[in-house]
Amino acid sequence: MARSALLVIGMVAVPVIGIAAVVAGSGGALGAGIGAAVVAGMFAMSGALLSFAARIGPEAIFAAALGGYLLRLMIYALLIVLLRPVEAIHGPSLAICAAVVMVAALVAEVRLVSRNPQMFWLDTAPRGGQPSAAGVVYTSDPSATRPEPAPSANPERTRP
Repeated sequence: MARSALLVIGMVAVPVIGIAAVVAGSGGALGAGIGAAVVAGMFAMSGALLSFAARIGPEAIFAAALGGYLLRLMIYALLIVLLRPVEAIHGPSLAICAAVVMVAALVAEVRLVSRNPQMFWLDTAPRGGQPSAAGVVYTSDPSATRPEPAPSANPERTRP
């Protein structure tokens, strides 16, 4: 998903940088280029972080998503503070380009997920006969069914 977002970012960033160059000159092109690069870097970092977390387990995905979101917010804030005094960068071009490119990438991701909903299908069936630590198994098989729990696993059935 991050690859498709990076492709959209590249396709949208080129004309936005061109428009910024025409409207605000070289400072506008520089600002827009930095804005597009920051957004592309954030999407790549987010994709890599979630991919790494998926190898660990389902509970790590949620922690990585939240932690990655907070990290991106801190990086954006740091970049705003560091780049504000630089005279060569046209600030409005940077902000407009970053916003346009980010919205385009998010729209592309939403369209991808809505066209392929089984990508995130959850199956609580045990994997290979052994339940996972979280009790959740990610699968792309929409016909997967949930088995009945064993009597010893259900406290309501084991009470005398």
